[in-house]
Amino acid sequence: MSTALIGHTGFVGGALRRAAVYDAFYNSLNIEDIRGRDFHRVVCAGVSAVKWWANLHPDQDFAAIERLIDCLSDVRCERFVLISTIDVYADPRGWTEADDPQSPDQHAYGRHRHHLEQVVRRQFGERAVIVRLPGLFGQGLKKNVLFDLLNGKQLEAINPDSSFQWYPVERLHADLALIDRSGLPLLNLVTEPVLTGDIQRRFFADRVIGGKVSPAASYDNRTLYPGLFGAHRTYHMDQEQVMTALSDFVKAGHGR
Repeated sequence: MSTALIGHTGFVGGALRRAAVYDAFYNSLNIEDIRGRDFHRVVCAGVSAVKWWANLHPDQDFAAIERLIDCLSDVRCERFVLISTIDVYADPRGWTEADDPQSPDQHAYGRHRHHLEQVVRRQFGERAVIVRLPGLFGQGLKKNVLFDLLNGKQLEAINPDSSFQWYPVERLHADLALIDRSGLPLLNLVTEPVLTGDIQRRFFADRVIGGKVSPAASYDNRTLYPGLFGAHRTYHMDQEQVMTALSDFVKAGHGR
């Protein structure tokens, strides 16, 4: 039974490729070759995660997603796993899988990725699984606040009062297997929020960050299914689990 990974050269796709064997690999250079193919399982991590660029160039971003949709239009598979983002929600606080992300206030990045979710659901129906990820860290990291803290970049722009949800991407392959077995069609794979200032004090005490030079971001999306991974409350990992994973990441120096 053949498997395919879309986006194997990206950050998320690279982690999945390191963790498992796939029969076929696709990215923007060869995605046309997937047309008409038949697979047992397809994992799609092939959508750009560069939020600022998508919002600055919405037409180009949407065109790239429409190209992917067109290439997938006659693909057949028993399971299609779409790696999406919690940024489909216009306000990243308090939402669960039961909430509709559609909002007139949604930015292009989130609106376009929610559009892809809807197309995947229509095309693959009950065979589709959509997994929304929060902020990520792990081997191959090239951007975000954690990358900047590790490398001493743009420290003046980092607000210690910002709160993000961080997920270790190396867990994703194993977590996807559990999600597949659960039969859930949609999951917010979210973690308990952590203040940026707490991360700085614990792991980067020598870094002087910029204070409140920019508005504080506040991410706090929830899940209806925390028990899937043995967790409680409304997250899949609590703060201390996130901090432990961050400690391993910082010690390994993967983001440098």
